Amino acid sequence: MTDGGQAPPGIDASVATAARMYDYWLGGHDNFAPDRIAALKVAEMSPEMPLVARANRAFLGRAVRFLAGEAGIRQFLDLGTGLPTKGNVHQVARRSRRARGSSTWTTTVASRVVHTRAVREANRECLTGHVS
Repeated sequence: MTDGGQAPPGIDASVATAARMYDYWLGGHDNFAPDRIAALKVAEMSPEMPLVARANRAFLGRAVRFLAGEAGIRQFLDLGTGLPTKGNVHQVARRSRRARGSSTWTTTVASRVVHTRAVREANRECLTGHVS
């Protein structure tokens, strides 16, 4: 989406969101100019934020690798998914040597469901749900 791609129907690309700012800090491609501008403004006021985002994602990776590998967990329920950005739960679990299970994403934000369903088209092992 960063390369001038169109936003999926139901996504307002003119308004920045925290989830797409997080995606930007992680080096993802599911963000728009307003997200990048807002992320840069936040980073001006709080320079550690991009580092915090990456550290948070690194912890998620370590935890899921342990659970999917050593602990043998085969199913993951990702509550409050946000956007399925780089290194998300299902990607990390699938890369684990033992993971052959499934992931379910849930979120309370309807516009994120639109996005996660679009991503899910490429990954049939994941289910997506909107919880209100």
